[in-house]
Amino acid sequence: MFSATQLLERDFTPNGRERRRMRTRNQLFHSPYWERASAATAAVRDVFRSSLFKGVLAARQVAIPIVVVQVVMVSLVLSFFFVAPVQTAFQQVVAFKNQMGFPFAFVSMGLISVFAECIRRMGARETDDSFVGNAAYGFVVFGFLGVATDAFYMLQGAMWSWLPPGAQIPAKVLTDQFVYTVFFANPYQTLLYVFKDCGFRMTAFANRLQPFRHFYAREMLAVLVTNWAFWIPTTAILYCLPSDLQFVICQLAIVIWVLLLTTLTKTTK
Repeated sequence: MFSATQLLERDFTPNGRERRRMRTRNQLFHSPYWERASAATAAVRDVFRSSLFKGVLAARQVAIPIVVVQVVMVSLVLSFFFVAPVQTAFQQVVAFKNQMGFPFAFVSMGLISVFAECIRRMGARETDDSFVGNAAYGFVVFGFLGVATDAFYMLQGAMWSWLPPGAQIPAKVLTDQFVYTVFFANPYQTLLYVFKDCGFRMTAFANRLQPFRHFYAREMLAVLVTNWAFWIPTTAILYCLPSDLQFVICQLAIVIWVLLLTTLTKTTK
C-alpha cells in the first residue's frame, strides 16, 4: 500500500505525468474511434491520389494542345493591352456578342464543343453515326453551359466591382473554382458526359452511379481535380481581361477542356 504522500509524489512528478500522458495516448490510438478515423483518412488520401493520377493521365494525352492554348491565351491578353489593332478586333467581337446576347453564348460554345469532337475523332475509330450523335449532344450540353457561364461572368463583374482591380482577380478565381464549379459546372458536365459514355442508356447510367459516394470519389472527384489543375491558371488569365471579353477568350480553353472531359468520363475497357 502507498501512502497519500507517496501516491502524490509518484503521480505528479515529471516522470509520473509522462507515464499518464503515454497511457492516454496509447488508449486513444488503440480506440475503435481512432482506428475508424485513421481508416477514413487513408481512404480519402487514396481516392484523392487516384483521382489526381487519372487526371494526370488524361492531361498527358492532350499535353501539347494544353500548352499551346495557354500560350495563345497569354499572347492574346498581352496583345489586347499593347497592340491597338488586336484591341479593335476584340472590341468588334464583343460588340457583336452584346448585340446577340445569350444566343451568341449558346451557339458559340456549342460550336466549340463540336470542333473539339472533330479533333478527338481524328485519332478515334468511330462511325459517322456516333460522331454526329456525340457532336449534337455536345452542342446542346455546352450550349446551355455557355449561357450559364456567360451569365456567371457578368455576375462576377458586378459582385466584385467594389474591390480594387488587383484583388478582383483572386476573388473571381476562388468564386469560380470553389463555388460555381464545385456546385454546378462540375456535376453538370460530369453527369451528362458519363450519360453519353453509357450510350445514352438510362439503365446503364443508373448502374454506374451506384453507390453514388463511390461514383463521386472515383469519377466526379477526378474531373474536379483535373478541372482545378487546368482552370485555376486559365481563369486567372481570363479575369485579367475586361468582363465583356472574358467569355470570348474562354472559347479557346473550352476546346481543350472538352477533350479532357471526354477522356475522364470514358469507361476504361
